[in-house]
Amino acid sequence: MATEFTTPRRAIGLILPSSNRVVERVAHRMIEGRDDIDLCFARVPYSGHPADGYDMSPFRFAARMLAEARVEGICWNATRGALLGFEPDRKLCADLQDLTGVPVTTTALATLDTLKRHGVTRIALVAQGDRAETDRIAANFAREGIEVAVSHSLAIRENFDAARVSSERLLSALRQMDGPADVQARLIWSTNIEGYSLGTTTGGMALVFDSASIGMQSLLGLLPDHPVLIGS
Repeated sequence: MATEFTTPRRAIGLILPSSNRVVERVAHRMIEGRDDIDLCFARVPYSGHPADGYDMSPFRFAARMLAEARVEGICWNATRGALLGFEPDRKLCADLQDLTGVPVTTTALATLDTLKRHGVTRIALVAQGDRAETDRIAANFAREGIEVAVSHSLAIRENFDAARVSSERLLSALRQMDGPADVQARLIWSTNIEGYSLGTTTGGMALVFDSASIGMQSLLGLLPDHPVLIGS
């Protein structure tokens, strides 16, 4: 007698840095109450990558494992692409998509798409690293048509420590950037900082985008019955 199988639940795959403590928590909160989507996670080393790109070996392994779970999309849920200049992320997506046959995006690329979809060209940026790193990220956003009008550097050296940033410190950083009146949105730039709980608006400030959730929102947008959540 043949075994009868039920229709599998839909699934999306998230690749995250080894020291990340936030993405999984946020992802589960985003689909809370739904019983039709599975989340599949894989990790790659945070360190050990070349200065101008990625060590692709762990990414290919992670993508193959996620593809075996029949995910419908994969996201590299990290912000490194903006520091590198976005092109390495485009190459990473093309490589993994060719390998798996599954659509692939990254937090950095999904952020560009989301900002442009909302008509946002001028932002305030809260970044995890030091001032030099923040300025480099801002310059790379500018090359993509997104001006960083004002920024705040949290000066965090260890990625793990980003997960320990309190909501109070994050709100303080956002409020320190209240100057430019024509800023259209504020961007929290670290997938290891818990900004999702702040929502899309905070205390009358401009639209707030949280990088820990924006990649997953892009993946949900691939599923016809699950539109992007923020700003929709």
